[in-house]
Amino acid sequence: MTTQPKIAIFYDWLNQWGGAEKVLLNICQLYPTSPIYTIVHDPTKTAWLSPKTTIKTSAINHLPFSHSNPIFYTPLYDLALEQFDFSQFDIVISTTSTIGHCLLTLPKTMFVCYFHNINRYLYQTPSQYRFLSPLLGLYRHIDRHYSHRPDYLLCNSQTVSNRISYHYQIQPQIINPGINVDFFKPLTTTSSSQPYFLTVSRLVAHKNIDLVIKSFHHLPYQLKIVGTGRCQNQLRQLAKHSPNIEFLGSVSDKKLLSLYQNCTALICPQLEDFGLTPIEAQACGKPVVAYNRGGNTETIISGVTGVFFNHMTEPDLTSAINQLLRSKFNPHDCRQQAIKFSDKRFMLNFKQTIDRLWLKYQTTTS
Repeated sequence: MTTQPKIAIFYDWLNQWGGAEKVLLNICQLYPTSPIYTIVHDPTKTAWLSPKTTIKTSAINHLPFSHSNPIFYTPLYDLALEQFDFSQFDIVISTTSTIGHCLLTLPKTMFVCYFHNINRYLYQTPSQYRFLSPLLGLYRHIDRHYSHRPDYLLCNSQTVSNRISYHYQIQPQIINPGINVDFFKPLTTTSSSQPYFLTVSRLVAHKNIDLVIKSFHHLPYQLKIVGTGRCQNQLRQLAKHSPNIEFLGSVSDKKLLSLYQNCTALICPQLEDFGLTPIEAQACGKPVVAYNRGGNTETIISGVTGVFFNHMTEPDLTSAINQLLRSKFNPHDCRQQAIKFSDKRFMLNFKQTIDRLWLKYQTTTS
């Protein structure tokens, strides 16, 4: 009888809800008895986790303000993660967008890193941090060194694969995440609600929700915004003179489903690493207006399940919205595109990949 390997999971921080957290839950379904190691954990923001989950935090979790990921703790992250002891595990699976590849493991332990992205602040540096360029250059050098710590690299999209190949000179295997297509599905009856456009996102700077708000200042359509984040107050202020814009904050899964099912279209103005919300909308039979770069281009079919815009400007986004309204989209086509990205398919591919790599690793290390 084959002994099942003992597995630990690492995730950057447990203090919010978004697409990466949905993928984490899929991985936890595959390995339900595995503990999760993390930099920080805020129990008030992780009701989505099973209460049976064992969570191991770093020393940073006990420092002031740590649960909000303040940038001044960044130099401590790699040191804190190196203190985790994985000696009792056969496999460590890290799912990360920042520094989950810097963990230290013994040679007997297989270390697999699944990237949602490489560190945005190092390789897609926001303009407000460019004054730190000399320091960031040093960090990039260190980060490339960390990229060789995992035994195997996986990632979520061709977009992220290209970044890893370019910056790390390593070719990762791509395993697309997925959504619950049995839950996200079209209405069986015609909606009688007032037409509206929908945006579903964390309200942070790189999601470009301000672009959508500015565009709807001059559009006669309703916009509903789902999500929370550190920029929510600024965004509400930006929209305060536009009665056609409504902020809904966090909503239940049932409410989100209804919002998708009844909207005219979803708007995705951001450069996505992969992006689950466009798939959720398409699974509900709805088209998407999306920025024509990154993960959006991997999940949306131009002219069939959505409309792309090429420049992050109000005229370009407005033009794409009006183009969508002039076009006709078949809900069946949208649905069929989404079914290609089911969470069941992701979990099957992920489990098969880990099993295959474990067999390979045992062979090469024995």
